Amino acid sequence: MTVEKEFGADPDLKKLYQVYLAIVLMGGFLWWMIPVVAFVVLSFELQIGVVAALSSFVPLAIVVGFVLYWISKFHSSITYALEADKIIVTRGVWWKAKSFVPYNRITNVNIYQGPISRRFGLGKLSVQTAGFSGTSSHGGKVAEAVILGIKNFEEVKDVVMKFVKGMKPEAVEAEAEIKPSKDTNQQILAELRKIRKAVEK
Repeated sequence: MTVEKEFGADPDLKKLYQVYLAIVLMGGFLWWMIPVVAFVVLSFELQIGVVAALSSFVPLAIVVGFVLYWISKFHSSITYALEADKIIVTRGVWWKAKSFVPYNRITNVNIYQGPISRRFGLGKLSVQTAGFSGTSSHGGKVAEAVILGIKNFEEVKDVVMKFVKGMKPEAVEAEAEIKPSKDTNQQILAELRKIRKAVEK
C-alpha cells in the first residue's frame, strides 16, 4: 500500500517533556530537598554534610538522567503514516506498539492542547472508532490511536477527515450486503407466481 503521508513528532515534544520533568522535580522534590540538604551541611562537619548531600542528590540525578535518555529515545521512536485506507501509529522504546486504524471505522477525531503544549504550538489528535471498546479510568472512551507532539495538527486532522469522508462506512457496506435489492425481490416474486400457476394446473 502506498503511503500518502509519513511523519514523526516535532522536536519540541522533547522540550515539552523536559518541562514536565522540571515541574515534577520542583513540585515533588527540590522544594524540600534543597533546604534539608543545606541544613545538614550547616549542622555537621563539612565532609559529613557533603556526603549526606551527595547521598540525597546522586540517586535523583541518576533518575533524571534516565528519564532524559528515555524522552530522547521515545521521541525518535514515534512515526505516523497516513495511508490510502488507514492510519498507522508506531511508538515505544522497549515495548513497541503499532496501531492500525482503518478510515472507514473512524467515528471521531478530537484535538487536545494543554497550557504548556500550547506554548510550544504542539497538539494531540485523538482518533476514536466505532469498534473500539476501551474506556478510561474516569469512564470516558479511550482513543484507539493518538497522534501526539505535532504542530500541524489542524492540517493532519483535515487530511484524516478527507480520507474518512471519501470512504463508505463499514457498517453501511455490511447492511448493503445483507439487504436484498429490489430486482432480487421481483425475481423471487415472479418465480413464486410461476410455481403457484404450475400447482393450480
